[in-house]
Amino acid sequence: MLKLNRRIAAIKPSATLAADARATEMKLAGIDVISLGAGEPDFDTPERIKQAAGKALAAGQTKYTPVGGTAALKNAIKLKLKRDNNLDYEPGEIIASAGCKQAEANVIAALFDEGDEVIIPTPAWVSFAAMVSLAGAESKFVPCSERSGFLLEPETLRRAITPRTRGIILNSPSNPTGAVYGPEQLTAIARVLVDTDIWVMSDDVYEHIVYDGLAPHMFHLEPRLKSHGIVFNSLSKTYAMTGWRIGFAAGPKEAIAAAGRLQSQNSGNPNSITQAAAIEALTGPQDELKPMLEAFRKRNALVVERVRRIPGFKLPNIPQGAFYVFPNVSELLGSRFGDKEITDGDGLAAFLLDQAHVSLVGGNDFGAPDHVRISYATSTENLNRAFDRIEGAVAKLKR
Repeated sequence: MLKLNRRIAAIKPSATLAADARATEMKLAGIDVISLGAGEPDFDTPERIKQAAGKALAAGQTKYTPVGGTAALKNAIKLKLKRDNNLDYEPGEIIASAGCKQAEANVIAALFDEGDEVIIPTPAWVSFAAMVSLAGAESKFVPCSERSGFLLEPETLRRAITPRTRGIILNSPSNPTGAVYGPEQLTAIARVLVDTDIWVMSDDVYEHIVYDGLAPHMFHLEPRLKSHGIVFNSLSKTYAMTGWRIGFAAGPKEAIAAAGRLQSQNSGNPNSITQAAAIEALTGPQDELKPMLEAFRKRNALVVERVRRIPGFKLPNIPQGAFYVFPNVSELLGSRFGDKEITDGDGLAAFLLDQAHVSLVGGNDFGAPDHVRISYATSTENLNRAFDRIEGAVAKLKR
């Protein structure tokens, strides 16, 4: 039997990518599957960005670059952080990576070690815990209730901190819930963290997909957190560039340098052509998001209404950002279809894929096994067809 590294052996495949892969397999087999599992905008990358990539390719920009990105890209990221978040960083405090996921994994591996705890408020993106485990540290899951809108409350955070706590990961807008922290909530959390040495990691990937104003940044509200804070972001959602694989981190120079040393060994620089495209994305006109955001806003309203019509699906909170809803399906747990019992969100997702040919993601790996995640990054037509199928399949369950 093949012996694997114990940390690798313990890692499960990403639940979101696994759901998408299963749907793709069924589509290749000729089955009409509607995917509500994808975590990527269904829009094309803006033409100006693609043209910038073409120019870079024609100019022969196909060689190695500095490990953490070109000087031009770092300056573009610096501009973005100032323009969008009112945060000041120097190029030496910035690293570009092959997607935000790599930036996060490298920084987490650089900062944490055996015996360290990293607080992860749940429900949470499925990869956070895997990254912490691969660093040898321990995830401390702190459940956030539906009553609180899935937002971490300051007293809950205060009680979760122990002498072993070395970090916390915050994600707003949230994948999977669509919850958005407002300025008062972030300020209250910052008060708990500001006088500690806990690393505060802010995942801002969905920052521009917000339906009521802009998502405030904790480090702007409390600048003292920057001394032990890391900003993570990506071009994937804002500019519909998921396949281009470009993301970045910004933080104290020593932490970023350590992540850079790791990146120099595990991958090297992010794609040189993608870097050129990213510079255009960050520094050019910023109006492409408006029609995309408006489309997501309309879909949000549609999906909330359709979810609330399904018997057994409960959605007390309207998501304020990202492009997901995260309904509670606990009323359906214990239901049966034939000889199979639906015991959790993963089981319901598998049932809907088999019987309705609709792909979504169970809530188990997000830390909420009585929920499912539904992405509305697809057309209104697909959404209506999918919910018609879901309603029909749920009606077949015996409760």
